[in-house]
Amino acid sequence: MFDILFQNKKGKLESYTELITVGIKKLQISRIAIDKAANMIAHAIAKSEFIVQRKKGREKDHIYYMLNIKPNPNETATEFWIESVRKLLLDGECAICHMNGSMYRMESYSTDNMVMLPKRYKDVTITSGGEAMRLEREFTASDVLCITSKNQKLKSYLEEIMKIYDDLAGAIAAAKKLSSVPKFTLDVPGNAPIIRRKKPDGTDETLTIDQYKMDIKRMIESDEIEILQNNANMVMQQFKTETSITVEDISKLWKTINEECALAFDIPKAVFLGEITEKADSTNEFITFAVGWVMELLNDAMNATFVGEQDYLKGERIWIDMTRYKHVDAIESASDLYKLRGIGFNFDEIRELIGWEALNTEFSQERAITKNYTEELGGDKGGDKDDEKKKEKGEERG
Repeated sequence: MFDILFQNKKGKLESYTELITVGIKKLQISRIAIDKAANMIAHAIAKSEFIVQRKKGREKDHIYYMLNIKPNPNETATEFWIESVRKLLLDGECAICHMNGSMYRMESYSTDNMVMLPKRYKDVTITSGGEAMRLEREFTASDVLCITSKNQKLKSYLEEIMKIYDDLAGAIAAAKKLSSVPKFTLDVPGNAPIIRRKKPDGTDETLTIDQYKMDIKRMIESDEIEILQNNANMVMQQFKTETSITVEDISKLWKTINEECALAFDIPKAVFLGEITEKADSTNEFITFAVGWVMELLNDAMNATFVGEQDYLKGERIWIDMTRYKHVDAIESASDLYKLRGIGFNFDEIRELIGWEALNTEFSQERAITKNYTEELGGDKGGDKDDEKKKEKGEERG
C-alpha cells in the first residue's frame, strides 16, 4: 500500500488519502443534510396558509390569491415560497419585488447607502420558473420584501462547510502534485540475481540493480514499444493508494453531521432524524424554533409592503397560519374540537382548523358558549341543573 503523508500544523503526520476521503464524505453528507434542513423549513412555510385580515374580517382578494395560489405567471405559490425560503436560509437574504400585481424573486441587485430614507434597488435581475430577466426600472423599499437572516449559528455552520471545501481542494491539489508521477516497487531476492543484456555489438554485459532500475525508468518514460527482460526472481508492481475508512466510520460521521446540521437550523434532533415518538411534541418544537422566526420575518415584510402603517394600525393584517401544516385527524381530535365549540368557536372556524372548507352558512357561523364558561352570553344552563340533581341525590343518601 502506498500513501502520501504530510505534516499538519500541530506537527503530526497525516494522510492525504484519508483527508481527501473523509473530506469528500463530509461534503456529501453535509450537502444532503443542509438541503434536507432547508427543505423542511421551506415546505412548512409553503404548506401553510397566508391569511389576509381586513377591517371586516378575513378576505380572499387578489393579495390572498397572489400569496397562496399564483404569485406570478410562471410559478405556483408552493414553488415560489419553497425557493424563496431556501434562498433566505442558504444565502442569508431573499428580496422579493412586487410589480404589476405579481411577485418575483430578485436574483441580484444593487442598492444605495441610504439610512434615513427608503433604499432604492437598481440593476435588478428577477427569476421566475427557472428563467432570469434583467430589468431596467428601479424599485423603492416600499415595493420590495427584503428578508435578511441574522442566524449566527447557521452562518457559522455554513462557513465551516466552506472551510471543508477549501481544505479538501488544497489536499487534492497537493496529493495530485505528489502522485502525478507513477511509482513502482522492485522486489529483489536476498542473493542479488545476475542480470544480463545484449550490447549493440552482440556481446553480453552484466547489470547492477541500479542499472536495471534505470532501464525500467527509461522504458516507462519512452513513447516507443519496448520489451524488458525480467528475472524470474524479481517482481515489479505499481504502488496502490488505499484507505482504511470503514462503513462504521461513515455511519458515525453521518449521524454527527446530521446532528450538527439540525442544531444549526434549530430543528429538533428527533424531527430531523425521524426519531419521533408518540409522547414527543417535536412538531410543535420544530414550528416554534425552526420555522417561527422565518414566519415572523415574512409577516413583518408582508405587512410593511401590502398593508402599510395606517391600515395596520386600524387592525388589518397579513399573517401565516401554521395550523394547516400539522395533520389533524378529525376523529382522534373530536373531543378537543368539541371543547372549542363550547368556548365560542363556530363550525366554520373548527372546520378550517382541520383543513376543511368553511360552509359559510348562518348555522355554521353561529357561536355557542356553555354555562360553564359564562352566564352573560346566554350559555347552556345544563351545568346548574346537573349540580342541583347531584345535591338532591346527596341529600337522599344522607
